[in-house]
This record gives sequence, structure tokens and C-alpha cells, in this order.
Amino acid sequence: MPIYGFHCTGCAKEFETLVRASDSEPVECPSCGSAHVEQMLARIAKPSAGAEDAGASSGGHACASPSCCMGGGCG
Repeated sequence: MPIYGFHCTGCAKEFETLVRASDSEPVECPSCGSAHVEQMLARIAKPSAGAEDAGASSGGHACASPSCCMGGGCG
């Protein structure tokens, strides 16, 4: 069940909500109750440089602390 981001054209609030395929009711703004909402484009999160570097230097596992692999603690 995907979560979608919406922008309310009535009060200009942005919110996220779970949208089921079986829902027949229109999405309403939780702030003002308006059904005049627009679905926003999804924002794609990309990993931070630190997360990529830690995974690469540690053989693919996520370290518990920044000093783990950089300090030679992962072995």
C-alpha cells in the first residue's frame, strides 16, 4: 500500500497519506478537510556519501559507528 504526498490547494498544506486501491472516497486534506488536493511528485532519496563509503570499505555491511571501518575495527 503506497504512501502518496499531496498538496492542498485550499490551505497550501502538504501531507502524506496511505492510498489503497479499494478506497472510493477522494483524498481530503487533514488540516482543512478540502478535497481539492494535488498529488505531488515523489521525492527520491539517494544515500549520503558517508553511507556509500562505509559500505564500500567494509565489504558491503553497514557499520555501527563511523570509526568502525575507518579505524580498522571491522577487520
